[in-house]
Amino acid sequence: MIEESGNKRKTMAEKRQLFIEMRAQNFDVIRLSTYRTACKLRFVQKRCNLHLVDIWNMIEAFRDNGLNTLDHTTEISVSRLETVISSIYYQLNKRLPSTHQISVEQSISLLLNFMIAAYDSEGRGKLTVFSVKAMLATMCGGKMLDKLRYVFSQMSDSSGLMIFSKFDQFLKEVLKLPTAVFEGPSFGYTEHSVRTCFPQQKKIMLNMFLDTMMADPPPQCLVWLPLMHRLAHVENVFHPVECSYCRCESMMGFRYRCQQCHNYQLCQNCFWRGHANGPHSNQHQMKEHSSWKSPAKKLSHAISKSLGCVPTREPPHPVFPEQPEKPLDLANIVVNSSVIMHQMPDP
Repeated sequence: MIEESGNKRKTMAEKRQLFIEMRAQNFDVIRLSTYRTACKLRFVQKRCNLHLVDIWNMIEAFRDNGLNTLDHTTEISVSRLETVISSIYYQLNKRLPSTHQISVEQSISLLLNFMIAAYDSEGRGKLTVFSVKAMLATMCGGKMLDKLRYVFSQMSDSSGLMIFSKFDQFLKEVLKLPTAVFEGPSFGYTEHSVRTCFPQQKKIMLNMFLDTMMADPPPQCLVWLPLMHRLAHVENVFHPVECSYCRCESMMGFRYRCQQCHNYQLCQNCFWRGHANGPHSNQHQMKEHSSWKSPAKKLSHAISKSLGCVPTREPPHPVFPEQPEKPLDLANIVVNSSVIMHQMPDP
């Protein structure tokens, strides 16, 4: 009895570990909900080592575990989900150098418990295939463009048209992520979510879908998603500029420059917390910078622009054929059985 009680306490501690660690980061002091949500989900992504797995690795794991042959509404047990997650991390360690190996068991525990908390709040012990695909495709690393193309392939018909009911289901699933990190009031699912993304319900094909999802600004309910990707890109960006509030001599990450106050710049920590001093106000418009250009480089760019030497701005994504590509015939490919995890049958 004592041993059983101890095991229950250990299980509860494992379930809450990720959320306890996230709370310790004090993200709730961030004033703007978009940044707060993106920071929390970026923390979950890194803590679970999902930033080391790209969408192509995920697709491979789905195929190796037979999820690609199952209907989206099919429910899989938690034990089978654990098998899928295990295969993702064991394959990841095979790709990583021996000096950068991850703790597979800890990563499995953290991700499995987060997914259960986000997608099985009723404790049924089952998740739909679409829930699993939507969550892992959203939270893995890699390019946002590649992830959106995969998501669209899961929501479109054979002629390449998006099925609105499936996009609605995708929003229901993906917006459980902000809810799981206690940001549901800002980014929870509503009946109007689809209409906010596509106000005029017309035929949506891949390029229009990408245009909408990668627009600036993106749909309001998903505004945290591209920000999460930008956070990943700027984490190690150095700005040799003093913060006008905390007086730190340099900045890492984002830099914010006031459009009204001369040479007033804030580091991301001060901007996120709403700090202001002197004539500056939080009501002033701020421009976000994700890189640093020296004054000499700015001057050179301005001269080149005046001479017409600067190329026109590239579109946010390549233009893809409207007709979907035929899937590759993989029937004759033999997969090494030693790399496939044993699949637990659904109870």
